[in-house]
Amino acid sequence: MGRICCFAGHSELYGESEIYTKVVSVIENLILTENINEFWVGNYGSFDKLCARAVRELKEKYSDIQLNLVIPYLTVEINAYKEQYYRNFDNILIADIPEKTPKNFKIIKSNEYMVQNSKVLVCYVEHFFGGAAKTVEYAKKRRNIKIVNVADNIND
Repeated sequence: MGRICCFAGHSELYGESEIYTKVVSVIENLILTENINEFWVGNYGSFDKLCARAVRELKEKYSDIQLNLVIPYLTVEINAYKEQYYRNFDNILIADIPEKTPKNFKIIKSNEYMVQNSKVLVCYVEHFFGGAAKTVEYAKKRRNIKIVNVADNIND
């Protein structure tokens, strides 16, 4: 396991091109200054997809970085399109969360698993309600993870 960065953000984004540019810049800076070489991303929303695309773009320049998809459970979609997923991600990881976790809490627990294993959380949180905000609050309590909220730096 390398030095890991994970992502959390709102499922809906507005001004995606500006956010994308900022995310690419932040990720490249983490690669160069903090030796981050592994990126963990979920599969639930616009920010996750944007971050995965940014890491894939940077893999062309930094071939030693990894992009891993972290999911709370195996879905029919991933099973059916496994080859396609493995073309887009280096690995598919199933979060180590208690088996008896109710399904409606599994995404939250999967996000917590990513935070527990990461050195950096790159997030896009404009309002402090919802799953992304809960993930950031969880990360703040851990105190051993750097949090970069790209929403803070938009329009700078």
